[in-house]
Amino acid sequence: MTSASASEGKTTTALTLARNFAQLGRRVLLIDADLRNPSLHRVLGSDNSMGLSNFLAGGIKPAAAIKPTKTLRLTFIPSGPLPPNPAELLAGPKMVSLLSLAGEKFDQVIIDGPPIMGLADSPILSNLASGTLLVVEGGSTRIATAKEALKRLFGARAHVVGALITKFDVRVSGYGYGYGGDYGGYQYYAYGGTPTPQRLTKA
Repeated sequence: MTSASASEGKTTTALTLARNFAQLGRRVLLIDADLRNPSLHRVLGSDNSMGLSNFLAGGIKPAAAIKPTKTLRLTFIPSGPLPPNPAELLAGPKMVSLLSLAGEKFDQVIIDGPPIMGLADSPILSNLASGTLLVVEGGSTRIATAKEALKRLFGARAHVVGALITKFDVRVSGYGYGYGGDYGGYQYYAYGGTPTPQRLTKA
């Protein structure tokens, strides 16, 4: 999970999807990989003194970073203390090892990554993940910004599975408004009037 910029609803979306999958009976691991401005631990009311950054730096084993939640079958890994070199840690072999191990132990692994613009972290994560969902704040994120975010993801060879509009307000968007374009070989559409998610299809 990523977004073009901060405060677009990315973490809330990641947690909601994780809870929904868990309620469907799937074993879910939610990872807070935003090593610059983490927030999942606050939302879940959990301690953040130990987590992903500790494991990536070689300080702990994966099991020591995993924490339970109040939702059955949903566990999560907090970000841990903020490191001085987030991109370097995420690009290291331990992140690949963690995702490989998690894929064997869990039915669904959801990564809450940082925003895509201006940082190397999310391109690294999107390249490692089997799919990337771009979160876009309705009525706030500019079309040019969303296009640039998609361009960065495609440049990282991310498998973009779609885009999701958050904070959509039909009263602000107006009825029947729409736009579209071709970005990186994908056709991208967004429509107002109904809370229809943006759609990405290969051209």
